[in-house]
Amino acid sequence: MAFLSSIIIEPTNDPIIDVLVDGYVWDLTSSRTITWALADGLNPEHVWLDRDAALMTFGAALASIEQYIDVTFDYLGDFASPIPAGLAGADIVYTLDNAVVEDGTLAYAYYPGPEPFTDFEQYATEGGDVFMNFSAEIIASSSFQPGSDGFVTVIHEIGHALGLKHPFEGSPGRPTLDELDQSVFRDMDWFSIMSYSDQYEDELERWDPATPMVLDVLGLQFMYGVNTATNAGDTTLRLASEDYYYTIWDASGTDRADASDQSQGWTIFLPDFQPTTLVETLTGFALPSAQFAGTLVDSAPTEMIWLMGDIENATGSQFNDWINGNRFDNDLVGGGGDDELEGYGGNDVIDGGAGTDLAYFLGSNTSFTLTIGADGITMQDRRADGSGTDTLRNIELIEFYGETGADRDVLDLRQFGGPANLSGADLESFVELYIAYFNRAPDAQGLNFWGTAFANGTSLQEMASLFVGQPETLATYAEGLSNEDFATAVYGNVLGRVADQGGFDFWVNALNSGGIGRDFFILGVLEGAKAAPASDATQEFIDQQLADRDYLATKTDIGALYAVHRGMSDVNNAIQVMSLFDGSAESAANAVAAVNDLYAAALDPETGAFLMPLVGVLDNPFDAIA
Repeated sequence: MAFLSSIIIEPTNDPIIDVLVDGYVWDLTSSRTITWALADGLNPEHVWLDRDAALMTFGAALASIEQYIDVTFDYLGDFASPIPAGLAGADIVYTLDNAVVEDGTLAYAYYPGPEPFTDFEQYATEGGDVFMNFSAEIIASSSFQPGSDGFVTVIHEIGHALGLKHPFEGSPGRPTLDELDQSVFRDMDWFSIMSYSDQYEDELERWDPATPMVLDVLGLQFMYGVNTATNAGDTTLRLASEDYYYTIWDASGTDRADASDQSQGWTIFLPDFQPTTLVETLTGFALPSAQFAGTLVDSAPTEMIWLMGDIENATGSQFNDWINGNRFDNDLVGGGGDDELEGYGGNDVIDGGAGTDLAYFLGSNTSFTLTIGADGITMQDRRADGSGTDTLRNIELIEFYGETGADRDVLDLRQFGGPANLSGADLESFVELYIAYFNRAPDAQGLNFWGTAFANGTSLQEMASLFVGQPETLATYAEGLSNEDFATAVYGNVLGRVADQGGFDFWVNALNSGGIGRDFFILGVLEGAKAAPASDATQEFIDQQLADRDYLATKTDIGALYAVHRGMSDVNNAIQVMSLFDGSAESAANAVAAVNDLYAAALDPETGAFLMPLVGVLDNPFDAIA
């Protein structure tokens, strides 16, 4: 008799398990080994013509299953028929039955046995045995190479021999796949080797599964446990282009799905979906992007790789890839091409590589803080259940999107990421422009925009000229304002005082004569306040200049606190905090307190604001909340 018996597992009420597990399972409580044998058929005329090929095919099929489950398949030997094979202890026998021709049967197999399943037709150890019908043309002509109809037939029948049922056949308490959510899985061979449905039925030598598919792996792991040795440790998992579907299982370690050898762009979803609570295995997938129709069930791939287990990292091709992380800390590398990447949960490193690359973030931008610094750019999701804090490298575009894919908001980092390597003095000069032209603190996005323009070669003088024509400048200095009134307003905004008569006359005459424009005048006032006094300057002049310098510096520090250190961008709030400062120490403290209050509100992950702080360029002179 066979060494192993079977046990019955009742329906679990978990549809993903019950759709494939029919209840009969090998009892492996005493041993994790299932023995198998090769045998000629019961009819003396049914003999293997190429025994070596048969052994190789069945051994390869068992190996394709063994990598996922806690089972060792042990070859027992070659027998004249399945009866002596079973009596010798073979649990699964690979044998022949060429009698059925007309009904189209390619092969058949029996559930695990012999106890408690006893509904055998021919002999007592028939449970678990696999019969091939070489009278069927498809079987007779098959190469039995991975991806062929012959090979998938073999692993399909082994699925039965291990306890899997057809997904299109129900039984009490066990649904059909068509009764489940069709937006997730379909009754198709690349979801389960136990399916009869094939999108490419005329392709007999390719575009079929070469291993168990996602539903099969889950069902088998539920019955027999997981193989903890497959890809244990840190593994690079090459995503190879094959003319068949296959499943990569990774048991442990820090691993990388690598599509860098591909000759076209790929879509990669690292495992993050747990289809059933009864098996902890996470599921993802990878396939050529040209074959992905937005959802798997709407696709018809000729290449398809299921990714199952704990796979943390991914590398794309040299073409346009779509790479999606998971709940772990991911390292995602786009490679060449214009890639789209998303980290999801965890603290991820997202590196677009070459090309124009886009990073996605789920949620309104008001839940995020984008920190720009010389050491890199990070994106923090401030929500407790959000996507963590991601480090961005070689990312040109950021897109925030809603749950439904709507409410999209795109940020071009090429316009905002430049100030990190500027000097503090340069950055302060941009803050001063906002004070002089708009009489407010900068907004972080605007400040970073102009800082990037400066880093890319726009001079301060060119920036001043561009500021003059801004609508906000025209609103601050009303149309038709005389040069006298304009000069008075600038002195008030920049220095907080009325101009001295000599300086006032000099600048107004220059403006009236057309010798300078208003943009140069504003720069001149800013530069004059910071310039060293002449050697023959009076003490009164020196004292005034020191007071001017201190006034402008404090106003600049308030502006930097708001936009640089806190990264806020609400223009109305920027006006409010600057209006609180009148030159006194008390007013400076009030302005700082107002900034900190606004910042505390802006940090709220649900009702706050998008923040864009810049770190490592300016010191913060205020003792403020972090």
